[in-house]
Amino acid sequence: MSFYRWAMRNGATILFVASLLIFAVSFAATFFVYGSHLGRAVNEEGITDEKLSIFTSFWGAFAEAASSSVWSFLGACLLYRFDRHWGGK
Repeated sequence: MSFYRWAMRNGATILFVASLLIFAVSFAATFFVYGSHLGRAVNEEGITDEKLSIFTSFWGAFAEAASSSVWSFLGACLLYRFDRHWGGK
């Protein structure tokens, strides 16, 4: 079987794995790199609670990662549904 046919048959799985990788990399980059900047900005505003800073950094990183990976995840869902509907499985 050619690589093209294999990729088309497993497109939903490939997109899902890509979505997970995009989510993980985006979350890590945002939380560990930009999260420290966000924590400093929160502290400069007079909020010195470290737990609040970590909470803000975590949810900010989660939102950034979700928005980065949503399109590949939706593409995986659509390909899966199309394959189930028209693929004959």
